This record gives sequence, structure tokens and C-alpha cells, in this order.
Amino acid sequence: MSLYSEQGSAAANMTRPTTTLLTNGRIFSSAPGDERLHQAIVVQGGKVVFVGEEKQARTHVAEDAPTQTVDLNGSVVLPGLIDAHTHLIMFGASLAKVDCLGKTVEEIQQALLEARRASPDAKMILARSFLFDALGQKPHKSLLDAVIPDIPVFIDSADLHSCWANSAGLKAVGVNESTENPKGGEFVKDEQGLTGLCLETAVTEYIWAFIAKHTTLEERLAHLDRVFEEYLATGVTGVVDMAMTAEDLEALEVYYRRHQKLPIRVACQWLVRPEGTDDSRAEQVREAAAHRQRLSSCAPWLGISGIKIISDGVVDSCTAYLTRPYADGTLPGPIWPADELTKVVVLADSLDLQVAVHAIGDAASEQALDAFESAVNANGPRPARRHRIEHLEVVTKESIARLTHLGVIASLQPVHADPVYVPNWRLMLGEDERCDRAFPWTEYVDAGSHVAFGSDAPTAPHHCFPNLYTATTRRSAINPKLPPSTDPRLIQLERFSLKLSTAIRFYTAGSAYSTRGEKTYGTLEPGKRADFCVLSIDPFAQGLETLREAQQAVTQTWIGGERVWTRPHGE
Repeated sequence: MSLYSEQGSAAANMTRPTTTLLTNGRIFSSAPGDERLHQAIVVQGGKVVFVGEEKQARTHVAEDAPTQTVDLNGSVVLPGLIDAHTHLIMFGASLAKVDCLGKTVEEIQQALLEARRASPDAKMILARSFLFDALGQKPHKSLLDAVIPDIPVFIDSADLHSCWANSAGLKAVGVNESTENPKGGEFVKDEQGLTGLCLETAVTEYIWAFIAKHTTLEERLAHLDRVFEEYLATGVTGVVDMAMTAEDLEALEVYYRRHQKLPIRVACQWLVRPEGTDDSRAEQVREAAAHRQRLSSCAPWLGISGIKIISDGVVDSCTAYLTRPYADGTLPGPIWPADELTKVVVLADSLDLQVAVHAIGDAASEQALDAFESAVNANGPRPARRHRIEHLEVVTKESIARLTHLGVIASLQPVHADPVYVPNWRLMLGEDERCDRAFPWTEYVDAGSHVAFGSDAPTAPHHCFPNLYTATTRRSAINPKLPPSTDPRLIQLERFSLKLSTAIRFYTAGSAYSTRGEKTYGTLEPGKRADFCVLSIDPFAQGLETLREAQQAVTQTWIGGERVWTRPHGE
């Protein structure tokens, strides 16, 4: 029996239905204070008309109107999920890279050899997701040279803040023993010289720039095709691309111009780099404002929301900006000097650009908050600034209170707290009390903060429901076989687990708020866009464990009242 039935006259059925009635469901609206699961939803003109009991829903459907009725058969429906922190083209490209997640050096060497055999004419080999603690030894170019000596090899770390290159790779990007470290980055050396490990801006300004130069527009468009399909299959109807470049924006704009829409809604944060002078950095900010104006006609599918600043690194490679040293005694500074960061933030704020600051360490968070406060003092009070801090992994209660007071959005990625990543994270920090407050999500709830959820793909898996599992349990979805910890210090972190409804709101309403879109999407309420997904699981009735391996939990994705994706039978 077909999922769909038609009501109305034969003549009406010859035209496209203008009303859709979805019944027999368990619909979570994400509206503030609404914890109910509703039976029905009515959609007209791409927007929600009614959500509630089926009997009432039918009163919103005119008898003579062409109507499409969908029997949800008891399925759960959620508002379309919004990944508030992702990297679209990098994610699309990563799907074709050699996967090194959790692999030892020997396993990585074998994977590289297999990739070379599969593509003997390849001009370079790209790989992803190595973990420092899984390698079994320090990464070194000689380990890659041993298996692939003649063409460049570049392996991104799982967090994308480090890259491991072979000798051919270093040569290709123009790095030698006399190359100076770029501002905010490092070409790591040992007593023999370059190791092949590159950190922070050494990655972005050399390796990624080289790869970008050798990536064609059509290749970028193919990356977008892949990533859009992946996101629709996980119920995602909108994203925030959190490091937009000229090349990637060109691809998105070409995609839009070819189709007059995108498969999902995309808001972009223009990447502002720390190199150069005050004038050149200011020009980058003004460039973002110009792109925002130019792309205004592409709404609601594509737009520039503001700028992205990377103010520190990551804990895993000891490059996050902390107030106290790492276990090995190192205490790196920020990527951006405070005065330069503040100038850029104040200028962007004056242009009504949203500023997103990557800040993982506690010192980096305070530096960002200082800059936001300076912007308020310089430019005066203004509602809905919507500035945001990305990640907030090592953060104090005082910073959370200050963030909330300033109206700054906490943009968080639960997958980064997956127990798979915890051992290296704790090792770098020295197992001190900072580890006992890792990723304190409930403190944002208690403080009344605005929170948006994302995945940071491709640094971590993009699947939303396993991500929600970690948010609500603090247990691993990346490795479902990993048993719950028996370590009391890890068990106590479960106090930061969120209620399911709260976590869903952060992935829907909270993420919509982060894009200034909360009046038009993010919840299933009358007048808002009918963006939603239909699930094959019911975590409300069947429990949180249903989320753990729910990579294929979505059966349908709808955008603007149209069903745009359906899971093929048998998957």
C-alpha cells in the first residue's frame, strides 16, 4: 500500500497538492516549553499551518482543497536538524580520503599502500583522521617515506589542526629546513630537522592552500553533491559552514546558480586569517560584508552570516590556549594577539557581521569574550548581535556566566566528548581537575545560555543521532562496543548529560537562533518553514540506546513542505 493518498476532486488531483496533512505521528515541535508528542501536522505553501491533535488538524484542511495525506504509521518526526558547525567541501572531500581513524602507524602504512595500488597514477594521496594516541609512536615523515616516497602524502589529524606529510609532500608545498614558521603555526622539528608534522596555520597556509590550488571547480561541486546527499540522509536541512574561503564560496554559488537553490540551507562564516597587517585583516572583514550583500538574492538557500576567527588550536596537539600548562610543561600562546583580535571583532561588529571565534582553551575563551565586550563598548548596545564561541572544551564557570551575560552563543559539538577521544585529551592535560569539568554542557543550561549543536565534520562523524547519544549519555557512539567506563572520574562526567528534549532543541531551535533564523525555521510551529525529518526509531519511547547506532535512523527528509529525500528500501 502506498504511503500517500489523495483527497479532493479529480481535477484537483491533476495539479500539485497545495496542502499536506501528516497524521498518526509522534511529532516533537522543539517549541519552547512544549514537551508533547503531537499526532498531526498540516503544511500549506511550504509552511506549517498547524501542529497538534489529528481531529483539530483536519479542521485546517478545506474539503475542496487538493490535499496530500501522509500516514506516519506512528513514526517520530523532528524539526529539520541544523548542523551549526561544519565544513562542507572539506567534508565532501574527506569522503574520498584514506580513513586513518584509530589506526596504528603500521595500519596507516598498509592503508596508504592499498590506496596507491588502487590508483597507481595518483599525483598525491590524501588521508584523514589520524589520532596521536593511536599511532603508537610520534608521527614522522620517514614513516610515510618508507611506503610512499615519490608522491606527496598528506594525512589530516582527526581534529584538522595538524597534518602529517611525507618528504615529497613537504617539498611540494615549498617547505624546507630554512622555512620560517607562519604566524600561529609550526613546522615541527626534532634534532634531525623537519618531522613532517605541521600545526595550525602551517597546515592552512601551506598544505591546504596547495591542495586547494590543485582542486578544480568541478571537483568541488562533486564534493558538494556527496555532502548534500549525506546530510539529507541524516535529517539535516540546514548547516553553518564554519570557515568559508573564496574557492569554496565560488563552488556554492555556482551550485546555486545552476539549480536556483541548494539541497539544504547554507549559512557561511567567512574565514579571516591572522597574517598580514591591520589594514589587510580589515579588508578581509569588509570582503565578508561585500559577499553578504552580493548574496542577499540567494536567500534562503545561501548567505554570509559573518566571519570566523581561529584563536587557538586543540588540546590533542597541545596548541589550545590555556591559562595553565599542559602535562609536558608547554604553555602555547594564542594564534591572534589580543589587540589584533579586538580590532577585527570591533570592525566586524560595526558592520553587523556575526563573529564566530574558535576557542577551545580557557584562556582563548576569555580572550574572545574580552574582544566581544570591547565591541559592545565601542559600538554601543544592539540587540541580536549573535556572536558565538566555537567548541569551549576547557572552560570555566566564570566564562560561561560572562558568555551568557553578553548574549554570546555557545556553539558546541557533543561528538568531541566521545570517550574514544578522552584518553588523549586527558593525557595532554595531565589528568588534573580540568578533566573533571570537560565539556560541561548542563552548566550552559543552568546559566540560561543560548546553545547551538553541530558536528564539526569532517573532524568527527556528522551523524546527528549518535551525536545526540553522546550529548545525553556521555558514552561512545563512535565505538559502540566500548563499554561504559568504571573510572569514577569519568563516570562523574555523566552529570553533564542533557535531557533528550534539550539536546534536540540545541540541534534545531538553538542552531536556528545561531543563524538569526529562529523566526522562520528550527521549530515546527505555525508560520515557520516545514523542514522536518521522519525517523525509524523512537528514542522517547524506546530509550537513548536507540540513538547510539542510528546512522540510518532517518527515513524521510522534508524541506519547505516537500519531501526531498527518502531512504531506499532495504537500507
